[in-house]
Amino acid sequence: MLSAREAVSSYYRDKGLEVSPANIILTASTSEAYSMVFKLLCEPGDEVVVPVPSYPLFEFLAQLNDVVLRPYLLRYDGEWHVDMTSVEQSLSARTRAIVVVNPHNPTGMFLKKPELIALSAACIQSGLALVVDEVFADYSFGDDGSRIVSTSNNSDVLTFTLNGISKLAGLPQMKLGWMAVSGPADQRGEALSRLEIVADAYLSVNTPVQVALPKLFEIGAGIRRSVRDRTSANMATLQQLISSDSKCSALHSEGGWYAILRAPQTRTGEEWALALLRDVSVFVHPGYFFEFQQDNVLVLSLLTPAREFEDSMTALLDYVQVHS
Repeated sequence: MLSAREAVSSYYRDKGLEVSPANIILTASTSEAYSMVFKLLCEPGDEVVVPVPSYPLFEFLAQLNDVVLRPYLLRYDGEWHVDMTSVEQSLSARTRAIVVVNPHNPTGMFLKKPELIALSAACIQSGLALVVDEVFADYSFGDDGSRIVSTSNNSDVLTFTLNGISKLAGLPQMKLGWMAVSGPADQRGEALSRLEIVADAYLSVNTPVQVALPKLFEIGAGIRRSVRDRTSANMATLQQLISSDSKCSALHSEGGWYAILRAPQTRTGEEWALALLRDVSVFVHPGYFFEFQQDNVLVLSLLTPAREFEDSMTALLDYVQVHS
């Protein structure tokens, strides 16, 4: 039977990537993996740069680890891109790492090969590490050869690639994640030896879930197919419902579990969200929850059952059309 680390290595091998089990650190979650990386790289008051918009978890993890967050921007021009000028402007003498979410949550932006090259170059120039969260990597809406498959074997710069079974198998309650450590051999070796000490100090990953991991990967394949089918179908439904004269527009997304809707600026995102909940019982998140700069953005879950999603989006679009 495969060990847990061997099972993770096999997961990457199925993607055409060679990741040695020796380069994998098991954690109880990606949140714990972030904390371990922050402890490894940072002294209190050191800085990590993170994308904006973003999932709000980073702020809590930074506070718990006495780390300061600095934002860099994702730009939208019909597609989402890493703004490298913004990345460079966010770096300081106290910066220790650049965080990337691939695909990004909630915009659905996948990291492209030129962007990884540019980010790696920025890390090399400033002596930084790259931290890449790939928990949604298996949930794309289509293929694109310009995307990277994974950063788990990035040899250019010290890289920590995070993932886990919370999204891969729909099993957050099982509490198993990991990080794949890659980069120049000397830096990778030192990082792994130090992370082993941190992992051994906490012993947070229980034996039953490690033993079960090969089977959980097997089960997870079917779960991932079901999730991809639902999210892709719901995204297609949303695009079909938005007509040429609609007062809402959907921002382009490449994957993930969310859709981003731009509503009329006659109300703020929060005002739209509250009105939709009150008047038509449709629940959405206002964009400021995810630090969107635009005040008229709504974030929609694509995990909703298909019929319910179509009914809700029809009600939402009709309401906005009448009340904007």
